[in-house]
Amino acid sequence: MSHWKAGHKIQNGRYIFDKLLGYGGVGVTYRAQEQLSGEYVAIKTLNALIQNESDFPKHQERFIQEAFRLARCNHPHIIRVENVCQEEALWCLVMEYIPGGTLQQYAHYKSGLSEEEALKYIFQMGDALNYIHQQGFIHRDVKPGNIMLRKTDMKAVLIDFGLARDFVQDRTQTHTNSRTESYAPIEQYELRAKRGAYTDVYALAATLYYTLTLQLPFPAQFRQQGAKLIPPKEHNPEISDTINQAILLGMELIPNHRPQSIPDWLTLLYPPTSAVTPSLPSTSSPSKHSSRQTKTSRVSLIKSNVNPVNGHYSATSSEKSAVVASPALFVSSQGVDYNPLQHLLAEGNWQEADRKTGQLILQVAGREKAGWIDESHLDMMSCEDFLLIDRLWVDYSQQHFGFSVQRDIYRQLGGWDSYDAEIWRNFAETVGWRTPQGWQPYKGLIFSLNSPKGHLPMLGMQFWGFRGWIIAIARKLDGCRI
Repeated sequence: MSHWKAGHKIQNGRYIFDKLLGYGGVGVTYRAQEQLSGEYVAIKTLNALIQNESDFPKHQERFIQEAFRLARCNHPHIIRVENVCQEEALWCLVMEYIPGGTLQQYAHYKSGLSEEEALKYIFQMGDALNYIHQQGFIHRDVKPGNIMLRKTDMKAVLIDFGLARDFVQDRTQTHTNSRTESYAPIEQYELRAKRGAYTDVYALAATLYYTLTLQLPFPAQFRQQGAKLIPPKEHNPEISDTINQAILLGMELIPNHRPQSIPDWLTLLYPPTSAVTPSLPSTSSPSKHSSRQTKTSRVSLIKSNVNPVNGHYSATSSEKSAVVASPALFVSSQGVDYNPLQHLLAEGNWQEADRKTGQLILQVAGREKAGWIDESHLDMMSCEDFLLIDRLWVDYSQQHFGFSVQRDIYRQLGGWDSYDAEIWRNFAETVGWRTPQGWQPYKGLIFSLNSPKGHLPMLGMQFWGFRGWIIAIARKLDGCRI
């Protein structure tokens, strides 16, 4: 089936769909009105792509598990389930509708949160996570985009339990290795690994990192290969030493080096002598956390300065040397070397970086001789390679360029999985690929940070042709949970 449209009715007319709220790699969420009460609700089900998969029954089973796992939760900071029902072959999870935005959107609106405000939401989420750990499962997808802020009282609410799984602390178990990069700890990359409350500790610490800095922490798998985590205080000097250290401890790569429970970690956010300490979750397991100091060092990523005139980066000679000294830092497990792309982006050479990106994608897809790709070739690219390309673009452009930036703009304009000429034209005009006079030639692009957001990379013009290629990019990003 295709996605349900506005006006569609389910459960014998009990719910009438109003609009699409969100689309992910597995699920799709709509807003609907319940006719008995007149209230709006959010209805989640499996998206059209998953419905066409050969293993759809397995996805459906996991979805039902999510629904009933969430339904047994009763907590002020966890989304409330109203109903679990079946419509034809699809199960639906009916939840309260929360007017408002996500913590990610709010942090962007505020250009980053103060420590005081960020910690208010972190403690609310800590209380919610400690509650679900006591129920015997971990969330596994804590991130600013999965935390809603109620418009009425600005209280935080944890949503999206699609990756939640039952767990026994420190017992080796088999879970899916689905994850959201930058927020997932290293154990989430493995199908079989020891997991515990400390898995969500990492994600909550990464969430605090982002809300204070608006920077995505470097993904765990690349840290395991040698990349160092940039201390959040280097992005935002206003962060206190106490909070900086607590975030780094919560994001320790080795699981048993982290605080082992949410309450253990929350106690690190305020020194013992603090006059006002927010109330911690009431139940705490004995701490296994050591008070040892974590050694932190500067990452060998360039922290460049932006020239306000031409929008280019200018890196110091010492920063450039730091990158040269780490030749293996940007090599994927497939053996593809991304260091040349990293150098071009660090120097602000956006045009050559754009061309290099096209060459790398052709290389990864095995299409160098053909010189072009389509969605089937994109599907064969590893998520690791796709993530690395996107992360380099996003990081070095300060979130101005990148595939994920383009995807988010496209979605904000109402574009999803099917080609819509009007939305595609609006998208092209928004990112500066088209003017009222027509499409820009490649040489007409603006290769600087003075260009519209999402302007680069422009692979569609290089070898895909124009028509709706962003749909394929969006699907790939969603499938990789980027």
